[in-house]
Amino acid sequence: MRLKIRTLSTFALVALTISLFSLTQSASAVSDCQKVHGNLSGGGGSGTITQGGILNGTTQAVFTSMFTPTPDATTFSFTDDLTITTGVRPRGVLKTHNVGIFDVARGVFSAINRIDPNTSTGQFVGATGVLYVNGKTPDGGATIQAEITGEVCFAN
Repeated sequence: MRLKIRTLSTFALVALTISLFSLTQSASAVSDCQKVHGNLSGGGGSGTITQGGILNGTTQAVFTSMFTPTPDATTFSFTDDLTITTGVRPRGVLKTHNVGIFDVARGVFSAINRIDPNTSTGQFVGATGVLYVNGKTPDGGATIQAEITGEVCFAN
């Protein structure tokens, strides 16, 4: 009787291990995330992404807060929404909500852009992920040059 219980217990443990391992593989297999890297140039809230693959297209930033002072006298924080309208097929509009910092003395800025899966369209419907924008401006924001990197995870 003990041998029978031990055999059933071993079989149950093996079956559980195999099923958990299969679930782990399935979860990673359905993940459709793509690394992105490109160049953003423009000014006055609008711009163009080039060499960015699926992100190639035009951009429009709308500030959602005023510049807020930080403990560093020349650095300010801000929030904005970024809309990227791609020209790559299939086309789509990727929308992000962003938190950034801008060092006016050095003319450099950085932002964390969280993708909004509910307002993006086309190929980006339901997409999630984070983009990072790091750049500089020689003239207080009238013109910018930046690098955009991150990851876009597409919905199934």
